[in-house]
Amino acid sequence: MAKHEPEFDVDTGATYGTHKSYTTGFIISVVLTLISFWLVGFGVLPKAQLYVVVGILALVQLFVQLVFFLHLSTHSKASWNLLSFLFTLLMVLIFVLGTLWIMYHLYENMGMNAMSM
Repeated sequence: MAKHEPEFDVDTGATYGTHKSYTTGFIISVVLTLISFWLVGFGVLPKAQLYVVVGILALVQLFVQLVFFLHLSTHSKASWNLLSFLFTLLMVLIFVLGTLWIMYHLYENMGMNAMSM
């Protein structure tokens, strides 16, 4: 059985998914969502463990969606798509962490506390 090679656009290097890849990604995403819902809805784990497990499941689902729906891969023809995504992720992290840092320092320097609110 031959290894499945993704189809690339000649101009952009973008990959195209197949019905099988979309269906696989959809099923995995639904299963991960149902597992998270079951864990939270029925209180199977203590809160500290629940937060960790649901966070891990969320990261796995993010990875599944990036691979199956956005077709990010390490294939040489799709490297620009991966680099664009990594740059975007870096910028979002800088903006979010910078905003949180500024808000924290404003909170500390303005003398805000729970009693004054």
